[in-house]
Amino acid sequence: MSSDDVAIRVSNVSKRYEIYETPRDRLKQFILPRLQRNLGRPAKRYFKEFWALEDVSFVAQKGHAYGIVGMNGSGKSTLLQIIAGTLSPTTGEVRTNGRVAALLELGSGFNTDFSGEENVLMHGSQLGFSLAETREKMQAIRDFAEIGDHFDRPLHTYSSGMQMRLAFAVSTAFDPDILIVDEALAVGDAYFQQKCFYLLEQFRAGGGTLLFVSHDANSIKSLCDGAILLERGTKIADGEPRTVIDLYQAMIMQKSDMGAAKPKISQETDKEHVGGTIRASTTTGNGDADLLDFKVMNEARQMVSTIQSEAGLIVEYVVRLNKNFDRPAFGIIVRDRVGRSVYETTTFAQLGELGTITKDATVTVRYSFCFNVRMGQYSFSAGISNRGYSRSEFEEHSLLMHDVAQIQVTENPDARFYGGQFNLRPQVNVSATVQDK
Repeated sequence: MSSDDVAIRVSNVSKRYEIYETPRDRLKQFILPRLQRNLGRPAKRYFKEFWALEDVSFVAQKGHAYGIVGMNGSGKSTLLQIIAGTLSPTTGEVRTNGRVAALLELGSGFNTDFSGEENVLMHGSQLGFSLAETREKMQAIRDFAEIGDHFDRPLHTYSSGMQMRLAFAVSTAFDPDILIVDEALAVGDAYFQQKCFYLLEQFRAGGGTLLFVSHDANSIKSLCDGAILLERGTKIADGEPRTVIDLYQAMIMQKSDMGAAKPKISQETDKEHVGGTIRASTTTGNGDADLLDFKVMNEARQMVSTIQSEAGLIVEYVVRLNKNFDRPAFGIIVRDRVGRSVYETTTFAQLGELGTITKDATVTVRYSFCFNVRMGQYSFSAGISNRGYSRSEFEEHSLLMHDVAQIQVTENPDARFYGGQFNLRPQVNVSATVQDK
């Protein structure tokens, strides 16, 4: 990749904060170490070190979108502030190629005593735009923000949603080459979020580079070309969004697990079994259950890798339980090409509680579908849990394997046309009456 193709280059960036227990310690640190060195003594520290980032590197290509994920305190916001130039790294270097616009904390860069229009004029001036150039953009900003008369009122009268609307409108109005968004869209209503995501897609299509932090896995899978996972200030994964998000979600499962055994996470798992090879992009398990077999079959119970849309499909997997499961549940997830969940269910949702299944039991789970989805590539994931299973969460996580098997769906030539993901097979009736003149 040539330097002309690089929008952002982060090289070995670390950020250290000095934590003082009392203001007196801060004053001591300012004065005493210098005196101690002048007297030939070792300089003493009066603070504790906290490294928000440690040796983080990555490259963002022009025209691409990158998601940054991680739990609270992982260093996401610190990294974005350093890239945006509002924070300096302790060590390392960041280089950006083009004008950077950052939508970080709500209200950052704005004066709350100024009106929306006055803040736009100030922002344009800071970016080097003339007063006339900024005024040319004023109406477009007002129209996109859709906050009505509040545009002419001080920002301290705005709700958080109004502030976000104005901040997003301003950040995108001045033709940035690089746009940095840090979870700000989470406070917007559904309509404005859709409006913003449409604009982000247009921004990317126009060659802009997007750096995007969100806890919404589907947004990152849909919007981004790559993803980065941070954990306690360290980059632990960098690659395709679906693989990085799988690892991130596995880490969340690990943190929230209520089981006695400590869960383990692995990626790119290959596991031999009688019928061939089980593959999974990411596996999380605590040893309470093992996946022995996984099959995708047609209605004749023949193994298939391709199927016509709206045909019958059977997904069957076999697990061995390594302990007693008093409230077992066995789940299935269907995901599209980029890893978005298109359907999820469990035996708990379909059948209710199954009752106790004892240790060393081999369990066969079979789901039969009418696979009425659009043509494309789909994958299947298996989940096993104990002690109850709500709609999307479980109390004790035993095994979760992403992308165990894949299938290619071809178009059914007899199906009537429909848009979207699923064929809901509607019954349509049209009636018309003519009024007598």
